[in-house]
Amino acid sequence: MLRLLGYAWASPTTLVGLVAGLITLSTGGRVQRRRGVLEFHGGLALWVADWIGFGAITLGHVIIGRDPWCLAICRDHEQAHVRQVERWGVAFIPAYLLASLLAWWQGGHYYLDNCFERDARRACGEPD
Repeated sequence: MLRLLGYAWASPTTLVGLVAGLITLSTGGRVQRRRGVLEFHGGLALWVADWIGFGAITLGHVIIGRDPWCLAICRDHEQAHVRQVERWGVAFIPAYLLASLLAWWQGGHYYLDNCFERDARRACGEPD
């Protein structure tokens, strides 16, 4: 029951991820199911990942990655973000963006010093 509530609470953000996933599929990408989430890779996602500079990004219960290798390497970190979305629900994206702005405003790095990123690194044993 709690798992279903987590999916429902995160569903607005997951919907954004599903749209990105469908675009990925329609441009030649692939999808796989791992640990309760859909992971999309390739297609337009590869180009966007190269352009913005990421290996993978989480949008609710959807993870968009460059390729299967990046998804495998980033899986634990991105799964930590899935749990964050399950806690924050629809407020996750605005809270994440606000945390980036706050980190930058305090003289830190908008990504590395974002509290959500630091939490995800700690959750999967990465150095902080």
